[in-house]
Amino acid sequence: MPNLKGPDITKTLFGGIFDSDGAGHFPGLELINFIVCGSGEILPGAEVKEIKLIRRSHDFARRLVAGKLPPSLKSKVLLNEHSENAVAHLLHCLELEAPNITKTKSWERTHFFPYTRSLVHWDARSRNSGTGEEGVIKVNQERRYLRGGGAFAFSVLRHDPDQERLKSTRDGFRLLYPSETNTPLETLSAALLKHGEIDKDAVIDLVEPQSKIRDDKLENLYRDGIRNILSHSNLSSVQRVKAIMNWTGFWLVILEATRAAEYLNKNWQGLIVDCAGVHPQLRRASQKCLKLQLTNIEDAANLEANTQTGEISKQQINKIKGFFSNTAGTCGLLNAAKGRRHFTLKLHIVEALVLASAESQIEQTFEDFVSNWLGKRCGLVLGRNSASEHGMLNAFDATIFEENERQFAEQMKATGMLRVYSDATRMVSAEITQ
Repeated sequence: MPNLKGPDITKTLFGGIFDSDGAGHFPGLELINFIVCGSGEILPGAEVKEIKLIRRSHDFARRLVAGKLPPSLKSKVLLNEHSENAVAHLLHCLELEAPNITKTKSWERTHFFPYTRSLVHWDARSRNSGTGEEGVIKVNQERRYLRGGGAFAFSVLRHDPDQERLKSTRDGFRLLYPSETNTPLETLSAALLKHGEIDKDAVIDLVEPQSKIRDDKLENLYRDGIRNILSHSNLSSVQRVKAIMNWTGFWLVILEATRAAEYLNKNWQGLIVDCAGVHPQLRRASQKCLKLQLTNIEDAANLEANTQTGEISKQQINKIKGFFSNTAGTCGLLNAAKGRRHFTLKLHIVEALVLASAESQIEQTFEDFVSNWLGKRCGLVLGRNSASEHGMLNAFDATIFEENERQFAEQMKATGMLRVYSDATRMVSAEITQ
């Protein structure tokens, strides 16, 4: 029996490559690489069969912030030690959070949040140049952490059969990453970018065409969310970029859990979210729910391996499960990266969910946001209505979920995304904070 790799399984189960090395914010970074660095239209339609990218490594800046750049190279670009420290400190503030870092990061694992066009960069590895010259390395642009999750998300967006929504998404990305911009951050990152490796000719991406698009409610959920986030043009580009990164990670987590359960012919019950932190019963249920998702993913992967008349190692199974837990932790859906974990909603994922829920300037009631958007569309069991729909009130006192929902409302109010007009009227909107 052949030994199967994780991608052999996840492409069939979920539609793309789900690997722990490419977890966290890496799918979002990869998606934006496809948007910004494509050699053709910014979001080509399904009729385009080959996606070509002009990749850039940003290795000079990444080595600088990681402390791996020798003085001989720094002196060619930076004025003095003061400018070196200032630029390195600024770049450090722009670093992308990487899941499960247990030691000092190498420059190859140092990535930047793509806040502006020239900060967008591809994966790269250093290879021995063979010259022996100090600081000279051969940089290969190749997949290491951008493993395919973002390529799958990009494929879902560009294969949208709703042409009006596709156009809105395309226009939104153009506005988010204009071809001409003169902000100080863009000017600095563009100057540093020139000293890194950049493809001379566009390279055909071989991973994105392997995506298996289903055009189901899950893929339309992602398309709606991205379109809505991009519509908030009155918000800063930083807010929109963060929301895209977190929404992409969140959606991939929901998709992985849902499709694993469906593959096993199970009725997916959603993710039980503990926002109050005061009810041990709810906390235990959320912890148990996390374990169930991981078990479903493992069982589905083993079943698919048998279907393909092959075997998959425990290590490969753990990489598939690791994508779920690491991405959920990074995007703010878990309380911690390790230890006793349960589902919760941290500030950055709440902001992404609010932006993804409705187009710009549209307010919605808190009850509709929690029950219809978070509950029915996103699969989060948070309030009483969602718990009732999933039959959980037979095992739980309804007041537990009422308190959970009340605490969530207080958290949203404190962050400025919820406005309380009266006891009966609570409105959710991203623009409230403005």
